Amino acid sequence: MNVFDYSAQCEAGAAISGTIEAADTESAMKQLVTMGLGNIELTQSRASPPRRSMGREDFIFFNEQLASLAKTGICLDAGLRQLARDVGSPGIQRVLNETADDLERGEPLDKALGARTGQLPELYGSVIRAGVQSGQLAGTLLNLSHHLRLLSDTRRLIVEAVTYPLSVLVIALALFSFILAFIVPHFAEIFEDFDARLPGLTQIVIDVAAHGPQILIVVVIVVLLPVLLYLTSRSSAGGRFRFERAIHAIPVLGRLISDSIRSRFLRAAAFALRTGIPLPEALRLAADATASPVVRRDAELLAGQVEKGGSVFEACRSTFVIPPIFGYSLEVCAERDNLPEVLGQLARSYESRTAHSQSMLRSWLGPALIVVVGAVIAVCILAMFLPLVSLMNSVC
Repeated sequence: MNVFDYSAQCEAGAAISGTIEAADTESAMKQLVTMGLGNIELTQSRASPPRRSMGREDFIFFNEQLASLAKTGICLDAGLRQLARDVGSPGIQRVLNETADDLERGEPLDKALGARTGQLPELYGSVIRAGVQSGQLAGTLLNLSHHLRLLSDTRRLIVEAVTYPLSVLVIALALFSFILAFIVPHFAEIFEDFDARLPGLTQIVIDVAAHGPQILIVVVIVVLLPVLLYLTSRSSAGGRFRFERAIHAIPVLGRLISDSIRSRFLRAAAFALRTGIPLPEALRLAADATASPVVRRDAELLAGQVEKGGSVFEACRSTFVIPPIFGYSLEVCAERDNLPEVLGQLARSYESRTAHSQSMLRSWLGPALIVVVGAVIAVCILAMFLPLVSLMNSVC
């Protein structure tokens, strides 16, 4: 596809300019005429370099600013252009200006942002659509930002917790590798000359030293395999679903992520129901607001059960992320008018549990890794000294 710059005039007489992608000049002209533009001047622009995706912090900032614009009721296209003049990031400026161009051409906000898949998350357009249809765009976006902040804080505390023990572990492995490669073989010869009876731990260390290269290859494969699985899983919807299921199954970290997504789903469902959206559509919109393939599967299961007149509480027994208490709340509050408030309270309780899981990671992850590193070093030292103790006892 080629990129063309154009300037034209709307039917009302206002001047408009921007860019458009098309196979050739004729196709671009047809698209502009179809949009009702006249006095068109069209020139092919230079090929632009590949667009890099927006960084996590930049995206959170962009999302929060968009939420602020939606909350204040400012015209989005004008607000986005003003915001583009105030931000310092060229990447954010480009996304803001291009989105404003699309809005001025009459594109819906979700499609305008969904077209920026190279720069914004793939499912961001679905989140926007859920917020627009529920009438709670600002709340949905702020809910997303809160979730992203939780994940960012979790990622940071994990990095902080593992940096020191991993540094010690690298040094310990380097020392252990040196011992296996240069010292253990000499000790093995000495033990063989003395016909010493080796303890099992020492024999394991000697065997490891004898098969060092093969073990190193296995370790590299084990380390790289999760990375390769992650990269390949992103290429298909089924792969993303399976990868998220695996993440949710990780102790502590998986529950933290699950609780954060549950709070987003419950809050989005409360927004949708408060605006009078029917329950099945509210479930689907709330799932879109989480951008989670697993929650989408759960929500579709529950929505289908509602449409068939079945029990949501029973259906929640087969869901993976949406908790059974959600189905129980729906059935208990079915005849009342306080369901959105109940779901909002549930969302706050899961947010509190997310914060508790973060504190648990901060408290236990670092010490646990240090204990593991200390155990590895202790095993290495013990394996070297046990045969010496046996030899000294035999000589005495």
